[in-house]
Amino acid sequence: MKLIIAEKPSLARAVISSLGESFTKHDEYYESANYYVVPLQGHILELKDYEDYPENRGRSMWRVENLPFFPQSYEYDIIRGKKKIYDCVRKLLRQKEVTEVIHCGDADREGQIIVDLVLEKLGNTKPVTRPFIKSTTKEGLREAFAARRPNEEYRNINAEGKVREYADYDFGKNLSRYASRQAGVRGLNVGRVIGAIVTEIYNRDLEIEQFVPRDYFKVESDLDVKLTSSKEFEKNQEKEAEEYAKRLNETDAIVTDVKKARQTKKPPKLFSQTDLQGAANKRYGISPKRTLAAAQKLYENGMITYPRTNTNYMAEGDRSMIAGVLAKMGPEFEMKRVFDDSKVDGHSAITPTGVYRKVSGDEEKIYMMVLDRFRAVFCKEPCTVLKTTVSIECLEKFKVSGEVPLTAGWKKYEKTAEKTVQLPELNKGDLVPHDFRPVAAQTKPPAHYTVTTLGKWMQNPFRKSDEDEIDYAKMLSGMEIGTEATRAAIIDKAIRKEYIDLTKNTYTILPAGRFLVETCRTLGIDMSSVKTAEMGRNTKAVSRGERNPEDVLAEVRSEISGIIAGRTEVPKYTESELRCPKCGEKLQESVNRLQCGCGYSLQKVVAKKRLDDKTVDILLKGGKTPLLRGFKAKTGKSFSACLVAKEDGKIEFEFPEREEKETLGNCPKCGKPVRENRKGYGCSGWSADGKGCDFVIWKSDRALKAKISREQAKFLLSGGTVKLEDGVLRLTKDGLAKE
Repeated sequence: MKLIIAEKPSLARAVISSLGESFTKHDEYYESANYYVVPLQGHILELKDYEDYPENRGRSMWRVENLPFFPQSYEYDIIRGKKKIYDCVRKLLRQKEVTEVIHCGDADREGQIIVDLVLEKLGNTKPVTRPFIKSTTKEGLREAFAARRPNEEYRNINAEGKVREYADYDFGKNLSRYASRQAGVRGLNVGRVIGAIVTEIYNRDLEIEQFVPRDYFKVESDLDVKLTSSKEFEKNQEKEAEEYAKRLNETDAIVTDVKKARQTKKPPKLFSQTDLQGAANKRYGISPKRTLAAAQKLYENGMITYPRTNTNYMAEGDRSMIAGVLAKMGPEFEMKRVFDDSKVDGHSAITPTGVYRKVSGDEEKIYMMVLDRFRAVFCKEPCTVLKTTVSIECLEKFKVSGEVPLTAGWKKYEKTAEKTVQLPELNKGDLVPHDFRPVAAQTKPPAHYTVTTLGKWMQNPFRKSDEDEIDYAKMLSGMEIGTEATRAAIIDKAIRKEYIDLTKNTYTILPAGRFLVETCRTLGIDMSSVKTAEMGRNTKAVSRGERNPEDVLAEVRSEISGIIAGRTEVPKYTESELRCPKCGEKLQESVNRLQCGCGYSLQKVVAKKRLDDKTVDILLKGGKTPLLRGFKAKTGKSFSACLVAKEDGKIEFEFPEREEKETLGNCPKCGKPVRENRKGYGCSGWSADGKGCDFVIWKSDRALKAKISREQAKFLLSGGTVKLEDGVLRLTKDGLAKE
């Protein structure tokens, strides 16, 4: 008789289905002629809290003098509500007829210790084998069971899982309590991974806040071919920019070279978990946590391979599985070069298994994304374009490119958001129409982190840009932030703790997150990506037998002891240079408030929005701010408002009535008002469903080679005409016409 311990009920059901035996269901387990199958519910054990260790009884473990605390031996308690499962495993393990235990944890570090810890706590002495399950299809499970190895061979993965859990426990428990006490608050969450994530978002947002834009002029022509000069002019050099534009316009723009080449577009890579989460959020607005939950269900249903993977490549051992899936899909697909063991650490990229069951909601969306990406990668027909590169001389050299699609190839299955430019037919020696003008421009701050860019940063925190290829050697050596199995839950925790905010696709820091980062910096707690990645590398080295787990843990404990020995105090208030509007004394400043001994107080955080220095200055002077965006209601909905501070510093919202845009005239098609928008002057009767009026005068009409100002649009709508060098513009019911 064999005892199978599955990590979760869904996996237990899949295993039972693959064994080909008749099973009887009992309260907590299943039984057949040759097997007992017990499904756990993920972790059923958790590390004891400090107060539950015998040596700490009667001591307050929130007092700094009792920290740090490091258990001599880490002890586990049964998680509340899971004792029946634990007792069931104990009962079956004691059965004499059980001669082998089959460890069916997920094929990763977390799955390894979930089952191992239960067996260790029960003092198991019976032989344990481990099938490394990558697919929960019947075929995949049968192959894994047939190839199962002694669990002892995975002892290094067990050691890695434990040392990471112990290090996170020591770091988080000790320093969360220490930081909370020193800052005079409760509930600060100081953790290696959550800290690195919050700190990175804090750093990016601070960089955006402190960014000073530079105004300048660029010179460009936007007729049939868009030409932008390489010269830039400072904001006080508008006349110089106009003079240069005039010189360009007085010079012929001559085509000096035309090159045409057929190019093959590379398909996207197979999905890693991070890539899938980013793509799902961008396409459907699904959070990383929801994406992972849907992918996990699809995996448990046998429809996709294991989702918690950090690679875009397949292991060589998966060739036969991929060949089987392709055989079911038909002759339009073929094997491709996606196999590379050096870029796979246990789990290959996410792919369909060839099994389909009817699903809906998030699961249907995620499955179709995985399927379409698979089809795109293995599509036989190439995606080709005719790329044209044109060189043009007009005082300086310009180079413009355009593409014409030839064969759709993989784009039949997965479209991209890239914009393609189609150039007019040009030959060497042709003159290119041009009308250069100075255009006011401004340098832009770095972008806020999105689900995609933060995910890529966590995979490779030391990449110079999001477009760089993943350094698999570093990533697989542990130089990443968190793991594919834990990141979604940690980010979700940071959102629930109100350290960060995720609105649509964008992460931003919240006041509590600022307080966490600034408090930890004051206390000398290093939550940087460098330190966190270093810890990841050390624990990964344990799994490879390159580092001793005791040495890694000793280094973490030494760091914690040094921080707490410093006994740094976090001042609640510091003296500000700002003056109290009531008494004129200098205000005292905390992370969230300005206050004075006379009783005046002004919040710096209003409806979860941190007020910048300019806004604070307006309020201190008794003024009214312009319309500000980014406030959050208790319901989580964003809103905009003006702020006004009363004499005691109490801040009130004012909601100005929405100003109606000026009407430029009436629509010649339907008679409704025409108003200005970003790209043109359009009828107010327009609607997104295509059923409204489509009348518009474009600000830059390429077909007519005309640029229409606001005043000219008003004149045209009143029945007037606009004279151009090559004709006259007149308005008809169908739009502009040139005569």
